[in-house]
Amino acid sequence: MFTKPLLIVGAVSLVLIGVLGFLLKSSYEANGALEVKLAGANAVIQQREQDMKLSALEIAKLAGKVEQINATAAPVRERIIQLPATTACVQTPAMQEAITGVRALLAPK
Repeated sequence: MFTKPLLIVGAVSLVLIGVLGFLLKSSYEANGALEVKLAGANAVIQQREQDMKLSALEIAKLAGKVEQINATAAPVRERIIQLPATTACVQTPAMQEAITGVRALLAPK
């Protein structure tokens, strides 16, 4: 009398357990894939942060060099500005001073 309902309940239970097991396995695999993606994204973020720090250091170094060049070129620029302006080009004292100053700045040390 109870055997037929017990068999039905048992069969339904086995089917439900199978479906739940499959869903759990699928969820576990999806979770593993997400962990791999997350690890990759974290690696990219970490690399970008390192690159930003390195870029900031390089920019600071270059800014110091630019300031040094500006400080070195300022006296030459001031001498050029103080000379009288004429319409003649290369033979003018301003151009001669500019050429001499640029050559001095670019000369190997």
